[in-house]
Amino acid sequence: MQIHVARPPAQLGVFSQEEVAAGLQDGRFLPSDQGWREGMSAWTPLSQWEEFAGLGIPSAPPESAQASTVQPMPAWERGSSIGSFFGTIKDVALDPVQTFDNLPAQGGFGRPLLYNYLTTFPALLLLAALYALFFAVMGETILEGMRADSDTPQFLQNLSVGGLVGLLFGLVFCLALFAPLALFVSSAFTYFLLLPWSPRGGYAGSFRANAYVNGAFFPLTCIPCLNYVAAPWQMVVNVIALSRVHQIAWWKVLISVVVIPCCLCCGVYAAVLLPLLTKMR
Repeated sequence: MQIHVARPPAQLGVFSQEEVAAGLQDGRFLPSDQGWREGMSAWTPLSQWEEFAGLGIPSAPPESAQASTVQPMPAWERGSSIGSFFGTIKDVALDPVQTFDNLPAQGGFGRPLLYNYLTTFPALLLLAALYALFFAVMGETILEGMRADSDTPQFLQNLSVGGLVGLLFGLVFCLALFAPLALFVSSAFTYFLLLPWSPRGGYAGSFRANAYVNGAFFPLTCIPCLNYVAAPWQMVVNVIALSRVHQIAWWKVLISVVVIPCCLCCGVYAAVLLPLLTKMR
C-alpha cells in the first residue's frame, strides 16, 4: 500500500505503510501530517489512521488537524459527479498551482483517464454536430467544388451530403477510440523528455497531469474565439502542472516539453517538407 504524506502546504512524498509507521516512531512524520491513499475521499491526519493506532502516537489537536486538512485536487479526485466534473475545469484552469501541488502523483490511471474521455468525446460530438449542420446547409456547394477539382480522390467525388456527414462522425469515433492510446503515448514522450531532470512523480505523474490538463481545456479550445485564449493558457498550465507534480523548476519543464518539441518539429519541417515543397514548385 502506497501512502501519500503531506505537511501543508508541501507534500512529503509517497511511502509504504512500513515507512510511514517507522517515520511516526522516529519523529520523521508528525501525527498531524496528512495521509492519503487511493480510494480515500480526503486527506486524513496520520494519527487517525487505524493502521497506525497501535504505535502509541498522540492524536493531533482538532484545531491543528482542521487547519492543515488537505484534500486531493482537482475536484474529480474526490468523487465523480457533475459538480466535480465542472469543478475540475475550474481548478485546473484558474488555480493550477494549488491543484497540482495537491494532485497525488501515484493515484492511478483510471480516474484521470475517465475524466479525459468524458470531456473529450462529448466535445468532439458537439463539434461534429455543428459541422454536420454546416454541411447540411452548404454540403452541395462544397461537394460541387470538390468534384470540379481533378485532384480530389474518386471516393470523395462520389460522396453525397449524407455520406459527407457520415464520414465526419466516423472520423470523430475514430479519434475517440484512439484518444486514450494517444494520451498514454504522449505522456510517455513527456516523461522521457523530463528524465534528465529526475522527475519525482514517475510516468504516472506525467500521465495524470496531462490527462487533467488536456481534459479540462479540450472543451474550452473547441469554443470559437475562446480557443485563442484557452490554447496558449493550456500550454502555460501544462508547464505548471508538470513542474508541480514532478517538483522540477518551471523553466526546465518549459525547455523539455515546449522548446525541444518545437525544435524537433522545425527540424522535421526543414528536412522533409521543404524539399518536397521545392520539388512541387
